[in-house]
Amino acid sequence: MELEKERLTVGHRPDGSEVNLPVVRVQGSSRGPRLLITLSVHGDEITGHKSVWYLLDHLRKVTDLKGELTIISLVNVEGFNYSIRGFPYSTLDLNRMFPGDERGSLSERITARIWSLASKADFVLDVHTAGLCVPFVLIHPAEPLIRDFMEDVAYASGLTPLYNYDPELYDRIGLGKSLSGTSVKNGTPALTLELPGFVGIDQLGARAGFIALKNVMVKLGMLDGDYEEVDFLPVIRRRGMKRVKVSAESAGLLDYTVELGEEVFEGQLLARVRDPFGDALEEVRAPRDGFVVQINGFYRTFTGGKVATLAVEAG
Repeated sequence: MELEKERLTVGHRPDGSEVNLPVVRVQGSSRGPRLLITLSVHGDEITGHKSVWYLLDHLRKVTDLKGELTIISLVNVEGFNYSIRGFPYSTLDLNRMFPGDERGSLSERITARIWSLASKADFVLDVHTAGLCVPFVLIHPAEPLIRDFMEDVAYASGLTPLYNYDPELYDRIGLGKSLSGTSVKNGTPALTLELPGFVGIDQLGARAGFIALKNVMVKLGMLDGDYEEVDFLPVIRRRGMKRVKVSAESAGLLDYTVELGEEVFEGQLLARVRDPFGDALEEVRAPRDGFVVQINGFYRTFTGGKVATLAVEAG
């Protein structure tokens, strides 16, 4: 195994210092798929970094790596430096800006440089965190052949495989311009890994992320070995599930009555919205049978804000 490190310069800050993207390339001993792993497209999502540390430690011990692995550990390097989701001094979300513009603004040049690598890959894994959640893998809309392959890889990861939001919401919030969404539209299979993590690194989430990355490499034929189970965090091992958002009409503090990974049924109480006096303003109930895969880590919501995400049957 050969490992190389470099920094790709994409522009400069007002003080003249370079804005560059740290890249690790791992070349296998024989031919195989080209896998791209990206981290911190959102600058405050960093659990995946420790997953990659585990992965690189593992790869240093193997001699049978096939193909080429490229890791871009900081996509939103500026957001990372300030521990914010978007791009500093703006409301831009880099994960709604692909494929970018190599002659555009700094944020557009960053996404364009990432896209120049993603468009040459055989598979893309974009690693995120989703706050208080079970670890899950998102499958973006695609033609049946690519979709079925992505579902197989998502299931093999050992995490909860989920189809993304219904088309109306998916389009409205711009997920078609995410890295995974853009990759899939251009014929490259891609998955979005959502790991636990709120502000810092979630240690168990990082371990689950490592297992998922390794399992995907086994599935793609890049590594030999058996699949490993994630048995220390809730995982819903079912196919044909999708994610749905559950929101509240009232604003206030969230008082949950369910736990992550719990199976719930249509009409079941998920949480109460309480005002600062402790009075219950609203009871938020499950719209369908499913499983709780994410809750609002801020434990407060504005009018119309998210309370939970459920995994439900995709039919």
